[in-house]
Amino acid sequence: MNILVSSFSKLLKAFIPDRCRICGTVVELDTNLCNDCHNLPSILSPVCESCGANVDDCSCKKSKNEYKQIIAPYYYKDSIVKGIHNFKENDMPFLAKEYAHDMADCFNQYYSDIKFDFITFVPARTFKKRVRGFNQSELLANELSLLLNIPVKDVLKKISYSGTQHHKTAKERKADVFATIDINDKYKSQLADKTVLLVDDVKTTGATLNECAKMLKIYDSKAVYALTFAITNRDKKSKNK
Repeated sequence: MNILVSSFSKLLKAFIPDRCRICGTVVELDTNLCNDCHNLPSILSPVCESCGANVDDCSCKKSKNEYKQIIAPYYYKDSIVKGIHNFKENDMPFLAKEYAHDMADCFNQYYSDIKFDFITFVPARTFKKRVRGFNQSELLANELSLLLNIPVKDVLKKISYSGTQHHKTAKERKADVFATIDINDKYKSQLADKTVLLVDDVKTTGATLNECAKMLKIYDSKAVYALTFAITNRDKKSKNK
């Protein structure tokens, strides 16, 4: 029986190959990381509470955020960029489970002493969610809920389209996301004095996370902490551009 099971498993993997748990690239049998991701460095402690980068890498101006702190296991560069693209655009939602494990490790390092009332996530446009078949931030939040034993609530909703953000400056992003997020009606009376974990896949300038946290605080949430899989860390030479 064991021989049959083993043979079937090998046959199945011939049609459904193993993939790198970070970037989604096809890897050798029974391997979970590709060469590019094998020695991928994580963001080391101590980290800047304002931008999430290691303090030696930090180039932010410590501007006041609506969220109390931001953390992430990785910088948004190299194979992480490829992985996030595959996750969202190349139909690899299974990566959410893998990413959530690294995010949970990060959570346990920095947020383990905080009592969170619930997890919520950055909302997606209805059209975008329909095209992809999922909201990547929601998938991450659901996986984290299972790992951290904290309930998920779909508190936030997208009320207008802010346009493509990839090539815009921090000021342009901040202006674009203004008044694009609201609270779902059923939760508007349930947020007072709550401590919230806000989840997204990537933090670039933090404009979207700030808008989400602002709305949560408008409805009297006590504190909002952000957790993403990756953060963009701007080159120190370009921090004033």
